[in-house]
Amino acid sequence: MLKKRRITIDISIASIFWILVVIASVFFLAITYKILILLFASLIISFSISPLVQKLENKRIPRALSSIVILIAIIAIFVFAISTLISPIIAQTQQLIQRLPDLANKVLPYQLDFNDFSSQFSSVPGKFVNIALDTMTGVISVLAVVVMSFYLLQERSKIQSHLQFWFAEKGETWYKVITELEKQIGNWLRGELILMLIIGILAYLGFTIIGIPYVLPLSLIAGLLEIIPNIGPIVAAIPAAIVGFSISPTMGIFAILVSLLIHQLEGNLITPTVMRHAAGLNPIVTILAIMIGLKIGGPLMSILAIPLVLSVRVILTHLKLNENTNIPEIH
Repeated sequence: MLKKRRITIDISIASIFWILVVIASVFFLAITYKILILLFASLIISFSISPLVQKLENKRIPRALSSIVILIAIIAIFVFAISTLISPIIAQTQQLIQRLPDLANKVLPYQLDFNDFSSQFSSVPGKFVNIALDTMTGVISVLAVVVMSFYLLQERSKIQSHLQFWFAEKGETWYKVITELEKQIGNWLRGELILMLIIGILAYLGFTIIGIPYVLPLSLIAGLLEIIPNIGPIVAAIPAAIVGFSISPTMGIFAILVSLLIHQLEGNLITPTVMRHAAGLNPIVTILAIMIGLKIGGPLMSILAIPLVLSVRVILTHLKLNENTNIPEIH
């Protein structure tokens, strides 16, 4: 008769402590993830404008003053753009979404059922501002991001000493990681914003010249989809071609030619010039990051997903397994 075997599991007090720490951390993240998203947004903003603040500080302009001036200028530009463009963009986008099923069925050789599409997306443009405000939890959250960005910029000059205090000999290594994060994320964000603006303006001018309707939403689509390398410009050309061919074959060909011209300028001249210092991501990784971010945290998280992936990539390049403990460490 086989004897019953007993298995004894020895769990130390330290193991119990770290298990409780992990559980508490997960619970903390679950209830504060929206605040952490705002903090990450503040970090991205501070990373993006820190080089400019540093240049002004080198010219003996106080860091606090230059930070305030730059942040106020960004807010002013954003408010001006929203106040002048949001109303016509919403109006034209609503018209385009409502007419897109008819336009597509007029152009395509077979009929498609767009009823579900129309019912789900016809009200999206009108609710865009509400979605943004809900995601940011209102004006207070926007102000919180600005204030946190300001204080992060002030602490930038002290971060090396802070890291040395907390991590001792590893402080210098952590400082190199943060400097690389600042460089990669800052270069990517500044370059991407400039690139999206240039493509949007070129699309607006090109579509205006050929006389295609719904210029604002088509230009907005071209600018926003520029965030997805290679694939974005191709996808952006589809609605322009549908609108063009719904008017006439000549207009459709002109719309495609404008899109191709912008794509060639973007690939051969604009992107190499604007993004020469920025490290990009694979298009598939970019699409997945945006989709996962949208699912987890809504529109704001979808925007922050790519900088988050860039951050993870930088950190992973500095991780190595400790030969004694087999625990990843920063090197």
